[in-house]
Order: sequence, then structure tokens, then C-alpha cells
Amino acid sequence: MNIFYVYVYLDPRKPGSFNYGELHFNFEPFYIGKGKGSRSLDHLVVAEYTTYNTYKLNKIRKIQSLGLEPIIIKYKENLTEQEAFDLEIKLIKTIGRLDLGTGSLTNLSDGGGRGINPSQETRRKLAKGGQKNKGKTKETDPGVARQAEKMKGKKPWNTGLTKEMQPGLARWAEKRRGRTKENDPVYKKVSEKLKGRTKENDPGRARAGEKISIALKGRTAANNLSVARAAEKRRGRTKENDPSVARQAEKMRSRTKKGGE
Repeated sequence: MNIFYVYVYLDPRKPGSFNYGELHFNFEPFYIGKGKGSRSLDHLVVAEYTTYNTYKLNKIRKIQSLGLEPIIIKYKENLTEQEAFDLEIKLIKTIGRLDLGTGSLTNLSDGGGRGINPSQETRRKLAKGGQKNKGKTKETDPGVARQAEKMKGKKPWNTGLTKEMQPGLARWAEKRRGRTKENDPVYKKVSEKLKGRTKENDPGRARAGEKISIALKGRTAANNLSVARAAEKRRGRTKENDPSVARQAEKMRSRTKKGGE
């Protein structure tokens, strides 16, 4: 189906003549994407309602902090998905990526639906940023406190989205199906890392548990769509017919046994 398009984000702060072979823009391009429907606007929503720290989102926030908005153009429409992927790859390669030092684009991949592949320098910066922010809370850091106050009362950008409403979520769910620590090295690594961490011995887990408890308070299948969907999904599942229920039962039995020793 020819419902896909390739879009370009331009920086309104940087007018000029930006030529890349047959490509010409009146403002500096900083992101190339592919999508359908309202996909080209998703980055604006994520920039406003999350604190994700990426080149693209930080640039959008800086532009908006000046009372401006990124210029979004649909470079080419009415494409098949494969045509859109191919054009996205071509444009990113032609203009060049900021993190690789080859151009102005904040893309962290070469496009075409491939996973993120940041440069080594970007990886170092992300790791350094993670270490710098480790352990920060709104009680101990003014910046975190300001961001928490700013987010108060705002609904997460993905509230109410389902697999049926968002094709990307459906693909993500399908990709994750059947993955366990027994058959997936990434899951195994995360599982090992979290082993032994409880809200009693880990401040981060304690804070997360408290936030979840507050968020879930009063939510039932009768008054919350997410709870209702989860309840419907679990109906009829037992340790005899569902491996994940069996694993959880085994886990709880092991904990009970340890507690009784």
C-alpha cells in the first residue's frame, strides 16, 4: 500500500542554502524519518512529555524554548514501506550524521528500520551521562525537582495506546513474545543484574515501587481499560497451560521455601 512517506525536520534558527547534490533546503536539516499517518509529529510529543536525552529531542526542545517550532516537510509521499525505507537510507547517507561527523542529522542509525547504531563517541557520552545522573532524585537534585514539577498533571504520551491503535506497538509486542532468560541472552543479562535487588536493599527499586503503588491505587477492571485488558489476557492461564505462570509459581515456591528455612 502506498501510504508511507519520508519526512525531514529543519532547524528554523539556521536559514541558508543547504545543498546536497540534488537535495536543496532553505534551513539546515537535522532529522530524517519514515512513517505514515501522524508519525512525523510523534517526536514533538515525545520531546514535550518525556525527559529522554537524545540529540534530536534536545534540539527540538531548544528550538521550542525560543518560541519556535521545527519545520517539518514531507519530502516524498505515496510510497510503499520498502520505497520509504530505501529513500530514508539514501537521504541519511547523502546529508550525513552528526554523531559520525559526516553531516548535520541527529539520526543515530542509517535508516531503513535498522536498530540504533550510534558512534563510539556518542556511546561514551551516553554512558558518561548515565553515570552523572545515577542516584539523582527530586529530593536531592534541583534539576530533577523542576522536571518533576513540570510533568505533574501531564499524561504520558502513550496513555491509552494499544497494539490495535499503534502498529509499532504490535510489532514490538510480537518481537518480545516468547523471549525468556532461558532463550534470550539480553533477558538473561538483565535478570542476573536484578537478582537479589529488593525495595529493602535498593533505593531505586523502593522509589519505583512507591510510584507504582500510587499510580495503581484505586484502579480496577471496572474503571481502568489497562487493568481490564490485563485481566482479560490472564483469564484461563494456569501453570499447566502457560510457561510464564509456571515460572512465576516456581519462583514463589522457591521464595517461600527459603523463608521457611
